[in-house]
Formats: sequence, C-alpha cells, structure tokens
Amino acid sequence: MLAPSTSTTVTFVDAATVRKELANLGCNATVIGPEDGDNYKANITSWNHDVPGTPAALVQPTTTADVCASVKVVAKLGAKIVIAGGRHGKNCLETNAIVIDMSLMKAVEVNTVEKLVTAEGGCKLGDMDVVCKPHSLACVTGTNPDTGVVGLSIAGGGGYLSRLHGMAVDNFVSAEVVLASGEAVMCFKDTGEHTDLLWGLQGAGSNFGIVTKLTMKAHPVDMVYGGVCVNIAPSTKRARTVLGNWQEWITNEAPRSVYSLAVLPCGAPVVPVVVVELDMAVVPQGPKAKCSLKSIPSLKKPFGGFRGAFGSLASIKLLKRRQYHTQMQPLLMAMQEPGHYYEASCILPNLTPEVIETLVEFTRVKNPNSIAAVLIFPMNACMTDAPTETTSFWGGGRQKDGFWIIIEGKFKPDKKGKNREAAVLWVKDLRNALSKFNVSDTAHTLDGNMESDIAALTSIFGKNLPRLREVKAKYDPANFWKCNRNVMSS
Repeated sequence: MLAPSTSTTVTFVDAATVRKELANLGCNATVIGPEDGDNYKANITSWNHDVPGTPAALVQPTTTADVCASVKVVAKLGAKIVIAGGRHGKNCLETNAIVIDMSLMKAVEVNTVEKLVTAEGGCKLGDMDVVCKPHSLACVTGTNPDTGVVGLSIAGGGGYLSRLHGMAVDNFVSAEVVLASGEAVMCFKDTGEHTDLLWGLQGAGSNFGIVTKLTMKAHPVDMVYGGVCVNIAPSTKRARTVLGNWQEWITNEAPRSVYSLAVLPCGAPVVPVVVVELDMAVVPQGPKAKCSLKSIPSLKKPFGGFRGAFGSLASIKLLKRRQYHTQMQPLLMAMQEPGHYYEASCILPNLTPEVIETLVEFTRVKNPNSIAAVLIFPMNACMTDAPTETTSFWGGGRQKDGFWIIIEGKFKPDKKGKNREAAVLWVKDLRNALSKFNVSDTAHTLDGNMESDIAALTSIFGKNLPRLREVKAKYDPANFWKCNRNVMSS
C-alpha cells in the first residue's frame, strides 16, 4: 500500500492543472473551476447557504477509477482535499480546496435475496428510497431525503427504523473505499480483508478515505401509520410537561416498532412530535386497506381520545396510513429546506427535568427568532443493543435512555449580520448550557460542531479512540483526510 506524501504544506492548485494531471492518468472526470462562470456557480451550492465556499476546483468522478485518479492527483500536487456527497457538512465546499464532488455517482442496487442495498458515494436518501420502494425494503438512514447516504451513515446515522433495527452503522456489511494512496479497497464487516477499516467507517466519518460504495442491510417496510401530532402547550410549564411525558413514553413504553421525535420550535406555543408505527403485521398493507388510530394499539393510548396528547392543552393529530418511502420519509422536508443555518449537536445520556427545563427556556424565552428549533431524537431500544466496541460509533456509550439533540439555528440573513450573530450566539449558548449534563458528541460535521472547543475527542469517540488512531495510522499515516472530526487532533 503506497503512502501519500507526509508533507503538511498545502498548495493552491487551479482547475486547469488538475484537469491536465487527470488527463495524464487517462481520467476523463469533469473538472470545474472559477473560470467556468455560471457553471461553476451552479455547482458550488449546498444545503446550508451559510457555509459558502469558493473551491479551486471541483472534480466530478463517475467511477471508482475516476476517484482513485483524482485522489492521486490531489496528493501529488499537495492541494487540500474535501469531499462533497449530500452537501450538508460544513467543509464540503471549502475555499481553495479541491472538491471531490460525488454527485454523479448515485447508483443504487438492491439484492432482494439477501436483503442488501448498495449505494454509491453520491447517493442521497431520496435516491435510495426511489429504488427500494418497489421491493418494499429500506435501510436505516435519516429523516431528510436530501441528505447524503454515506456522509450521514459513516458518522452514525439514524432515522425512523432505528428503534427497531439500530443505527445505520450497525447495518453496514461492506464498503469500497479509496484510500489516501489512491488505491481502492474492499472492506467487510466480519470476514475477509480490511475488517478494521470497516469498523473505523462505522462512526468516525471520513477519517479514512472516500467511500465509493456502501452496502447495508435492508429491512421490510411499506405501509406505515403515523405523521405529526402538534401539541398545544402555551406556557413553559405545559411545554415541560408535554416533553417529559413524551420522554417517558418513548423511553419506557413504546414498542420498538414505534419511532418518535420531538421538536421545540422557537417562540411557538406548541411541542410537535413525529411518530410512526412500522410493524407490517399491525398496519394493513393492501393498496386499498384502511385503518384508524383506534386500530393501532401502540398509538391508541398516547394519541387517542379527546384530550391532548402527553398532557398538552389540545392536539392536532395529523396521523394516517402512509407509504414509507414516498410519504413518511419526506414528511419533514418542509422543516429542513435549504437555507441559512448554524447548527450543533450533542448526545444526552437522558432527558432529565433539568435538561427539559433548559431546552424549553432556550426555545421559549431565550430564542433568537421564530424559525430556529431544537430537534430531539431518541437513542434507545435497538440503538443501544450493540456493545460500544462493535463499531467505532461511541454514541455516549449507547446509554439506554439517551437522546440526540440537534440545535438548529436557522435564520434569515440581513445586511448587518445581526440575525446570524443572534442565531450563532444562541446555538453556542445552548450547547454550553447542555455541556454540564455529561453530554457526548458524534462525528457529524455540522458547522457548530466543527467550530466547537467544547467536545474533546474522547466525548466523540470515547473508549474507541485508541483503536481508531491505530486504524488511522495504518490507512492514513499522513492524515491526508482531515476535513472531519479528526481522530489525530490534539
């Protein structure tokens, strides 16, 4: 295995030079630079408009061989390299860097016999859903179809299937990875070569290379029952009650086939929760079948009746039978449209009354605007079954009462930058306030995470950090891949 240069000097390289070097290797991947005008501008957009960048060049491979050649060229020229998949991460379009833009590699293959799905490195959740739907299969992914499959998954990954089937990383089977040397290798979960590399990919993000193909277990799912329940909670006391009751239910009462997340929208007198029952034996599957809340035992008690759910004043229950891929997965897209965001996240070992009080105070009293929000995802049930050493994803030790919090500082930009300043300060202040509750972190590259000096590497990778550093030293000794939650940072 060839190692890249150990030089730490970063050289600015223009698109023409990259194009020439790729041609010398017989690679025809498209290269786009600032000189390409409108085409360049159209290709440097991302989901988060608050992290614009002006890369020196974007290389758009269509094959693994193209990716190999691209990595070799960047390493030879000494330029900075970043990876763009779903384009939700902070560093995906870094200024003056060479971007390996995976957007043309989005093929999805479904193995219906072994119930496996293989996605290329530029595939988004929505791309996967389209291909999986005819087979009534789905992988553990996220809740926004615009998110990149690989980037989300190798940092941990979780969504509606997680309480039943674990984290995304728990479902990895194999991956094709391009290393810093430009060599493509296959790595496998249990047998075969490079099992240590796959273990590293199961939670440490892009520390080891570019994942060009990822194979995951798929699970049967088609018609589900669920949606959004908007709980009216005008006072902070009522909001705390609703969130506390929801926490008790999703932690200790809801069956594993049920997933639910809660939202605290800033300044709004509501506590919406998203809920879904996935059990195909409970939810009628026929195309013309009908069902109501009364026929779903797991949801009848908390959401049925005339009273508001979870102790709310009243509830608007937008619950019905839905097709998983086309109706449940896109449900939150309106909340997560492209725009200006400053975000951070953390994992809480539990949602105590003190934590709930902090979250409600920051969203009801100390909020920066009316479009920011806090999203609260449970990390229990099947997500805590796997021992922490089975993947590199630490997840705060996978506590049985854990929750993943996303602090979504959305804002509308203004000329003086006051709106951004308020959102950033709010995110940082809330993240600081939560730090006293023994929080941990993940490898997700949200902008607030990447700038934070709160999260030590041990809070991200825990007891897995020493082994991760061994794997890093084996596959990337020069730390070529460093636009991430880097395991070699001090």
